[in-house]
Amino acid sequence: MTEHKFISKVHRLLPKEIYKWKINDPYHGGVPDCFYSGPNGFCFMEYKYKDKLPVRSTTLIKFNLSQQQRDWLTKQHTFGLPVYAIMGIGNQVLVTKEFDKASFSVQEFEEKAVHVKEFVHIISNICLNKGT
Repeated sequence: MTEHKFISKVHRLLPKEIYKWKINDPYHGGVPDCFYSGPNGFCFMEYKYKDKLPVRSTTLIKFNLSQQQRDWLTKQHTFGLPVYAIMGIGNQVLVTKEFDKASFSVQEFEEKAVHVKEFVHIISNICLNKGT
C-alpha cells in the first residue's frame, strides 16, 4: 500500500460529516497532507506510511519529515492550531506532535500506535465532539 492509498483508506472510514481535504500545494513547501474539519473542530495532519514494521524491537524507523514540514507543523503548533504528524504502518497508526523527532524504535511504535479504526475515532472526536 502507498501513502496515498493509506490516506484514501482513512478518508473512506471517516464519517461523512467530516470535511476532508487532501492538500496538494506545489507552491508552498511543508504544508501538511490533509485538513479535516467538522462542526466542532479542525486539524491538519502530515502522513508518512510504510508497508511493514521491522522485525527487531530496537530497529529505528525514520520519520522522514522534511525540514519544511517540521517548520510548518512546529510554527502552527506554537500558534495553538491542532497539527499532527502521522506514521502509518500496515493498520497501525502513531499520532505525534514530536515534529523534531527523526525516528522511533519499533518498540516505541508498538507502544504508542493505535489501530486505524481508533485513529479515525481520534479525528472524529476532534472534528465532531465538542470539548475534545
